[in-house]
Formats: sequence, C-alpha cells, structure tokens
Amino acid sequence: MILKSVKLENIRSYLNQAIEFPTGSVLLSGDIGSGKSTILLAIEFALFGVKRSDLSGAALLRHGKKQGSVELKFDVDGKDIIIKRVLKRGKDDIKQEAGYIITNGIKKEGTHIELRTDVLNLLGYPNDLITKSKDLIYRYTVYTPQEAMRQILLEDKDERLDTLRKVFNIDRYKRIRENSQIYIRELKEKRKNYEGQTEDLESKKKLRAEREDELRNIEIKLRDIMPKIELIKKDVKDKKDLIDKKEKQISEFNKLSKEFELEELKLKNYLEKIKEIKYEIERLAKETDSIKKELETDEIKNLEEFLILLKDKETQREFFQKTIIEINRKLSEFDTRVRHSNDTKEKISKIDKCPVCLQDVTQEHKSAINSREETTISELKEHIKSHKEQEEENKKRLKELDKDIEELRKKQAEIKAIFVRKESLKEKEDKRAFFEKEQEKIKKEVGKINLLKIELNGKIELLKDIEKEYKKTKLEFDSILKREKELEINVRELEVKKEGINALIKTLEEEINKKLEIKKRLGKIVQYQDWIEGHFVKLMSTIEKHVMLQVYREFNDLFQKWFNMLMEDETLSVRLDDEFTPIIEQNGYETDIVNLSGGERTSVALAYRLALNKVINDIVSNIKTKDILILDEPTDGFSTEQLDKVRDVLEQLNIRQIIIVSHENKIESFVDNVIRISKTEHVSEVRQ
Repeated sequence: MILKSVKLENIRSYLNQAIEFPTGSVLLSGDIGSGKSTILLAIEFALFGVKRSDLSGAALLRHGKKQGSVELKFDVDGKDIIIKRVLKRGKDDIKQEAGYIITNGIKKEGTHIELRTDVLNLLGYPNDLITKSKDLIYRYTVYTPQEAMRQILLEDKDERLDTLRKVFNIDRYKRIRENSQIYIRELKEKRKNYEGQTEDLESKKKLRAEREDELRNIEIKLRDIMPKIELIKKDVKDKKDLIDKKEKQISEFNKLSKEFELEELKLKNYLEKIKEIKYEIERLAKETDSIKKELETDEIKNLEEFLILLKDKETQREFFQKTIIEINRKLSEFDTRVRHSNDTKEKISKIDKCPVCLQDVTQEHKSAINSREETTISELKEHIKSHKEQEEENKKRLKELDKDIEELRKKQAEIKAIFVRKESLKEKEDKRAFFEKEQEKIKKEVGKINLLKIELNGKIELLKDIEKEYKKTKLEFDSILKREKELEINVRELEVKKEGINALIKTLEEEINKKLEIKKRLGKIVQYQDWIEGHFVKLMSTIEKHVMLQVYREFNDLFQKWFNMLMEDETLSVRLDDEFTPIIEQNGYETDIVNLSGGERTSVALAYRLALNKVINDIVSNIKTKDILILDEPTDGFSTEQLDKVRDVLEQLNIRQIIIVSHENKIESFVDNVIRISKTEHVSEVRQ
C-alpha cells in the first residue's frame, strides 16, 4: 500500500485542504498543535471509519460545521483506489454517512460498514484479527499514535501478552485450549448422559428374552388350535350348503304359495267380472228396448214439418223486431223536430232585431212564425201517436211469437234427445255383444285357473314340512358357528397378544440397538476425552510455546538491534522477558522505564515499535501494508546525536514510503520530501 493523496474538508482544523504524498521518506513538519497528527487520523478514518474509543466522529468533525469528509487516494497491488467517507452532524450526535470506493475507475457506493469490509479485503487483513473498535495490525504496523505506543509498554503484562497473541495470531492456541476444555465438559456431560441411558441395557436384554419365550408359547397354542378351526370350518361349510339348499326350497315353497294365492285372486276377480258383465248385459237390453219404443211415436215421424214451422215463426219474429226498431227511429226523429219547433218559438219571442240584417222584427212576423211552428208541432204529435200505436201492436205480436218459438224449441230439444238415444242404440247393442264375448273368454280363463290351482296345490303339499327342516338345520348351524367364533376369538386374542409382544420385542430391540449404539459412542467419547485431556491440550501448549519462542527470539533480537542503534550507551541495555515486557538494565541493574530520561524512553518505545512492525509483517504474510510506515513524533526528547541515528534506522528499514510527523527541523536534512503545516486563527494550511 502506497499513499498518494488525501483531501480534508471540515476535519478538525482543516477547512478544505489536499495533501499529496510522494514515495520515499516524507516529513510532516510544523509546530506542536499545527495539525500534523490530524492528517494521520484522517487517513485512518478514511480507511476504517470512526471508532468510538479511539477515533470518534466528534473528535474529527470541525466545530460549528454540519458536514465533513475525507477522500484518500492510494495504491494496493497496482490498483488505484479512491475512498471517501462523510461525517454529518445530527441532532444528538455525529454519524457516518454513506460513501464510496473507486477501484481502477469503477465506483461502488456503500455504507460505512460496507466500505470498511472492502478496505479490509484490499489490505489483506485477517478477519479474526479485526474488531469493531480496534485495528490492531494497522496500529502496530503502519501507524501507532505516540500515546498508544507508550500505553502498550506500560500496561498490565497479561493484557499486553493477550494483545500480542492476537496481533501475532498466536492466541488461537489459547482459544483452542479453552475450546478444548469446553468440549471436554461437553464430552463429560454426554458421557454421563450416555452412561445413564445404557445402565439398564442388561435388564432390557433379559426382558426381551422373557418376551421371546412368551411369544414361542403363544405360537404353540396357535398351532394346536388351527386344525380344530379347519375341521369346524368344514362343518360350517357343509351346514351352510345345506341351509342354502333349504332356503332355496323355502323360496320355491313361498313362490308356489304366492302363485297359488295369485291364481285365487285372479279367479275371484274373474268371477266378480262375470257378475258385472252379466249385470251390464241385462241393463243394456232394457235400454235398447226402451229406445226402440220411443222411436216409434208420431212426433218423430213429423219432425221435418215441425222444423219448417219453427223456421217460419223465427222469420216472422225477425220482421217484427226490425219494424219496432224503425218505429223507434221515427219516434226519435219526431221528438227532435218538436224540440226544434219549440226552440224556434222561444227564440223568436225574445229577439227585437234580426241578427243578420239588423232590421226590427215586428210582432206580426213573430206571430206568423209562432203559428207556423204550432201547426208543425200538432202534425208531429199526430204522427207520434200513430207510430206508438203501431209500436204497441208490433210488440204484442212479437211477444206471441216468442212464446210460440219457445214452445217449439222445447219440443225440438225433446225430439233431438230422442234422436241422440236412437244414435246410441247401435252403440249399446255393440257393447252388449262385446260383453257377451268377454263373458265367454273369462269362463275359459276360469277353467284354466282351476286346473293350475290343482297342479300348484300338489307341489305345495310336497314342500309343506320344509320350514321345520330349515329351522332344525339352522339351529345346528348356529351352534357350530358359535363354536367357530369362540375358536376364532381365542385365535384373535392370541394373535393380538402375539402382535403386542412382537411390538414390545421390536421396541426392546430398537431400545437395545440404540443403547448399544450409545454404548459404542460412549466408548468413542471416552477415547476422545482421554486423548484430548492426555495429549491434545498439552500439544497445543507445546506448539504455542514453540511459536511464541520463535516470535520472541525475532522480536527480542530486533528490539535490541534498533535500541542499540538509537542509544550508544554501554551502561544501558534492553531485552524482552517471556511475556514480551521490556526489561531495562542500567549499570547491570534492572530499572523501570519511568526512571529513564525522555530520549531514553522514546528510544525504547521506537525500538519496540519498529521490532513489532517487522515481526508482524514477517508473520502475517498476506497483509498489503508492508510498504508504508507512519511514525508519530518518534524523536520526542532525542538529542542531536540520536536524531542522526534515526537517519541510519530509516535507511536500514528499506520501506518504500515512510511518513514522519515531527517538529524537529533536523529531520528535514535526511528525508526525501517535506510537507510544511502551519495554523492561523484555528485553520491549518499545507505547503508542499
């Protein structure tokens, strides 16, 4: 990984600033508090986002600004990477907004968590060494803040050792031992559980043997019963065949009896019918004789003359009806003319002038008109009187004709009734002839029925005792059937018992097999437990010690090497103990780090930091940050001679990009590039 540039917007003391990073050694130079460390924190924020304990959003976003951002450009394995993260001030706190990462020109937007995952994959950091709050590999290989390095030197040895185990990826052996103990506890629980599940194995085997003996006894009983059932089944079949035969005979007997009863009923019906036919023949004979006598009267003979007379009367009646209608029409006309004359008289008496010519109407003219209309009315009344007399005469004649016609029509109806009876005479004679023939047929059928009854009666006599025989056979059959049922129930009970015992044996077999399988597993668990407790845990401890010893040797050699380069004082030496704690000896005596001068403490911290960087880069082979090293105030308290030693250290490191934060001007003489930082009125600016 090689840094190319970083752009800060509203990050701490920076408003809007871009910084270019060349390869080689780079010095971020400036007074204390000018904003040098801010650039390093911004780079860490761009890569991993905020961390509440070490790098919070509140510590990064400039006071009074609602939003800030960092855009970092860098190179990893020949890939050009640009990543941008954004901070936004909310109501209660400062949150990370979504950002983006560009890889070789391909942009991908994502949340702060997604961007962190992408960066970890790019840098090749193992996931099991990364937590949400700490980026140990980055902090111990690329950039360690000055106060963080002092903390690892001064913190509790157990905490330091656990931290270094995680960084060196050696803590897995401890986790393996801890997980082994958890697994051993689980094995003991399983072992205890399996032992409890198999303790009744022998009693289950004994119970299975008892049930198998019981099953054999049942099978013996079943073998004894089966021949008896076969014999009784044969008897049942024979009796059933006999019953079927008797039932057929009974069915035949019932059929014959029903047929006999049916013939009896037919005979009775035929006799009733003969009686009815005889009655009908006699009745029809009387009716035909009566009709013949009626047809011999004179009225029937003079029927044609009677019809001519009736027609003449109806013609006369029609004439008088028309005459009366004409008289009524004339009377209506006369009444109208009388009313008209009266109206004329009334109107002429009331007018004085003619409405047409407007001349005066004289009294003489009125009298003349009145006299004329009176004459007309008198004549009309004579006509009315004459016509009313004619009307009365015609109505009288019409009434006489109606009476004559009514009498004639009554007579006509009587004559017609006689003719209808004459017409029915032939029908009645034909009907009587039909009944006589039918009577002969029925008599023949009666003879046949009597012969069939004699035949049926003979057959019925032969089967009259079949009911008794059937009942006797049925009782015998029921007795055998009952015995068969008892045997079958006995067999069924034995079979049910057998099924139950088989099911129990099967259940016991399954339980025994299950317990045998559990016992087999129990044996394996005992083997596993003995092997893990007796061999595996010890082996992990041995491997851990061996790996730690290798790490320790390299770490201790490098620690002493870098310290000796920085401090040419024969009275002062350093080494690491087994727990990676720095041991400092002065004049042959151990002393605490707090008793050292500022430059001596810085030398110990820088030597420890550089040794840690080298060991981690050697052990964790896949990380992509081996080409960069950031040193934050690495020369605090150094003398001029020690500053010269830093030049030698940098040359021996042979790292492609080294970024040094320092306010020491002398360092400018042996670095490749200098980036100057100044602050005016709380705003930092960069000059390159």
